[in-house]
Amino acid sequence: MKILHIWDIGADSYLAAIYQRKLGHQSDVIKRAGFDPYGIAKFYGFKPIKSPHPLFFYLSVISKSRSYDILHVHCIPRLVVLLRKFYPKKKILLHYHGSDVRYTPLRKRSKAEKLADIVLLSTPDLKEFAPDATYTPNPIDIEHFSHQTPTSTKAFTILQRGHPEEQTRKFLSKNNINLEFDVLDSKKNPIPYSKMPEVMSNYGIYIDITFRFNYTKLACTMGNLGRQALARGLTVLDYRLKYQKDLPPEHYPENVAKQLLIIYESLH
Repeated sequence: MKILHIWDIGADSYLAAIYQRKLGHQSDVIKRAGFDPYGIAKFYGFKPIKSPHPLFFYLSVISKSRSYDILHVHCIPRLVVLLRKFYPKKKILLHYHGSDVRYTPLRKRSKAEKLADIVLLSTPDLKEFAPDATYTPNPIDIEHFSHQTPTSTKAFTILQRGHPEEQTRKFLSKNNINLEFDVLDSKKNPIPYSKMPEVMSNYGIYIDITFRFNYTKLACTMGNLGRQALARGLTVLDYRLKYQKDLPPEHYPENVAKQLLIIYESLH
């Protein structure tokens, strides 16, 4: 099977492609350069396309797609509409990963969802926005985030996209969780993907609590950072204020790659 993953969020596409290759398939990723502050593409040996304008990237996607059986579009609904015009008979998937469906009105994505052969969701909570879509777990690199027994009991959290520290502290205090923790701001000081396991090794607990929609609504799902922390051996305090240990096997990259292959085969 020849598979093209279009775009990547948090290494999901890169890991899927790598493990699909291990399973004997041709699987590649195309992404535009300049949207990878953590150096994920370089870490996995992929080279994003340097494009001065989105139009040139779209043209590159159309051209490259010609050679593939499966077009797995991540996060960009309008590309599904465009690709369907050029390749009416190819199998095209639309895969939502979070803000792409949370903050995009249905009227702006409904056409893409109708034209896609199937719509996928990376976390179960996204069913609220696309109820007919299929959940497929995010893959976590269990080799890069290899399990270690923590030598520290310190806690930490990583702020993303300007999320205010005070919001997390107020939420914990309101629920009588008295836990001191360090705060790492990924916007001010991005932590390279290659260094993240090393950073996690300094701690024993990761606090995976964030808010969305102008920080008024609790995110009712575990993020990739939380899952990476589980893989690394840390305990994770989740949005339910429960402590979680051990990464569920559904997130092992080989299992995710196999599940996606089953979905691809079901479309024929």
